[in-house]
Amino acid sequence: MSQTMDTAFRRIGTEARQGSFGAPDPWAPAHTFKASRAYDKLLGLTILALVAGVAGWAVVPAGIAFTALIVAFVTVLVSWFKMSWARYFAPIYAVCEGLGLGAISGIYASQFAGIIPLAIVFTAGVFLGTLGVYRTGLVRVTPRVVAMATIGAVGLLAVGMLSLFISLPIFSTASPIWGILGVVFLAVAILNLFVDFDYVQRAEAMRMPAEAEWASAFAMMTALVLVYLSILRILLMFAGGGRRS
Repeated sequence: MSQTMDTAFRRIGTEARQGSFGAPDPWAPAHTFKASRAYDKLLGLTILALVAGVAGWAVVPAGIAFTALIVAFVTVLVSWFKMSWARYFAPIYAVCEGLGLGAISGIYASQFAGIIPLAIVFTAGVFLGTLGVYRTGLVRVTPRVVAMATIGAVGLLAVGMLSLFISLPIFSTASPIWGILGVVFLAVAILNLFVDFDYVQRAEAMRMPAEAEWASAFAMMTALVLVYLSILRILLMFAGGGRRS
């Protein structure tokens, strides 16, 4: 689930005023938030997740991969209460989520040949396209957009938890609703990306502490994972519900 960053940045601001990020150093070039460094950190987390994903696909047992997904989920939850630790939480999340996604990708690949490269390319395209649209100013992140992103993320969390513990026909990959849910999930992920991009821009303008770059990268990473999973569902729907080509 993607963090919308509203609560996150309020917490970061409070911790900065309380000195949780350390004493300010006006001579340190990395003291204040830079959008470019936040995106660099996101790139590093993505590479880390990809490497872990290869391991999750090739050598990690399914049980360990499932455990890694639980650890990733718990890491996201805990991070809300200690955003100043995002520099530690973000890599842990990337590795654990990568292991889990690797195993999930292996399952999808067994149902439809070539789906994983397509999903990766489309995920990158969605991210870059969303960023480009945001930077053109065509989309304004209003309080309503933030609220929609938050409600959507909470709803996805509820659906995800339900699918883990209850087996329902709508959660079957053969169900058309599976693909429809993928479209809904993708819309929510894109909304959260817009919100995250907006906070990256605002954090730089507000000269937030540089440590907040990790929180921003962490949030964008969770949204990127949701984009990937959503595209997998959509591609599988168009592939005919799992018929291998």
